[in-house]
Amino acid sequence: MKFVRKVESFFEKYIEGFFNKELASGLQPAEIAKRLVKEMENNKTVGVAKIYAPNEYAVYLSVEDYNQLAPYASAIARELAEYVMAEAAKRGYTVLGKPTVKIELDESITKTKFKIVSGFASVPEEQLSSADGEDTKVFVKNSFIHSEEPRPRILARLKVVAGADRGREVELGRHRVNIGRWEHNELSLTDMNTSRLHAYVTFEDDHHVLHDAQSLNGTYVNGRRVMRKQLEHGDQIKMGNTVILYEVI
Repeated sequence: MKFVRKVESFFEKYIEGFFNKELASGLQPAEIAKRLVKEMENNKTVGVAKIYAPNEYAVYLSVEDYNQLAPYASAIARELAEYVMAEAAKRGYTVLGKPTVKIELDESITKTKFKIVSGFASVPEEQLSSADGEDTKVFVKNSFIHSEEPRPRILARLKVVAGADRGREVELGRHRVNIGRWEHNELSLTDMNTSRLHAYVTFEDDHHVLHDAQSLNGTYVNGRRVMRKQLEHGDQIKMGNTVILYEVI
């Protein structure tokens, strides 16, 4: 596989004997690449005339693996993103914008394990010019047909309880929900102290998980700044001047 050889060359250049030593857990970057493709396949979405592949991926590693990869994480993430784009092209899938891969730490993950989460991140309209107009608009507005499962039942809700958008709410199921000032977000805010894509919620292992989307002013849960947080009933999420209540139904 050309990609594997490319990654091997990278590590041979920067970490002598890396592929012989492996990571702390025995994990190989090629394993991550294979799982990324599987994740793309499992979460592809059928639109009106195209099949869309997720354009955002997060790879969560154990403490040992993350610490070993951290100095090279940006370079590895770029290589993995290029690989995802190439594999999507082979399959004839459409990717809105350029795919991104982030390598993150998850202290709950044990050795020999890693986790990948994917989603469809908001893309600035100027980056959508390469896609066919009408079909792209259908996707961006989230009025697409999912390829694998019916519309999920509602499990929880996010409700704005303080700020300019007080009273606004969105129901949560198993699909990703984006939060921020971008008008196409599932929970769109007018608070100018929030980012266009400020945070998002995914459904992982039967729980809703809040992720900060590298926002300028940060995301807080119950007064504590977080990058990733498994939500519990009654949690209060603060971003900018907005407070959002998470409620399990």
